[in-house]
Amino acid sequence: MHLFHCPALDEAEVGLPPEEAHHAVHVLRLKPGDTIGLLDGMGGFAQAELAQVGKRGCTARILARTQDPPERRARIHLAVAPTKQVERFEWFLEKATEVGVDRITPILTQRTGRDRLRHDRLEKVLVGAMKQSQRRWLPRLDGLTKLVDLGSDAAQKFFGWCAGKQAAFTSLYDPHQSALMVIGPEGDLTPEEAEALAAQGFHAVGLGQARLRTETAALAACTWMNFAQQG
Repeated sequence: MHLFHCPALDEAEVGLPPEEAHHAVHVLRLKPGDTIGLLDGMGGFAQAELAQVGKRGCTARILARTQDPPERRARIHLAVAPTKQVERFEWFLEKATEVGVDRITPILTQRTGRDRLRHDRLEKVLVGAMKQSQRRWLPRLDGLTKLVDLGSDAAQKFFGWCAGKQAAFTSLYDPHQSALMVIGPEGDLTPEEAEALAAQGFHAVGLGQARLRTETAALAACTWMNFAQQG
């Protein structure tokens, strides 16, 4: 069954968003009467039948709805410095969505290699990954945020740190509580940034002996938190 992202599933008949409709008509060449699946990105799923297919869009008639609970018992929030090569950051977004994450905040630090992002393009990456992995929840994607403006109500807060004193992330993370993990740029956070985070209650942690790329470190932390919550 082909899956489409449709944020509103409340009505008996819904219209597919323009890009999803274009994909249904011009790529998949679906026809009226074909059965599709609709994901609202908030745990909702609907089995639907295409009612109208045309150049002006597609409408689908809802046949059945289900609502899934949150995927994790404790929320996972990743704040990650975008890489200079945007393809690597998009790769991280895709894989983190597949593994499981609730919120992603691109952060601007003193050494961040990129200070502009196309939010619409990144959203498409997340939607595609949600559909490909058949997840029911779409991660929240924030706009590019200065590290000093990063806010969170997470019960536990960490930042990856290569240069200074650190603890093993696996020894500190509590899978029963929400968590925010900050992963800095390739050149690492500056000592001043690390000191400021520590003053805000963040714990400096390491993710193993190898020096990881930004996107690898973020994905490793995301994967570990998901596995830990399954224990």
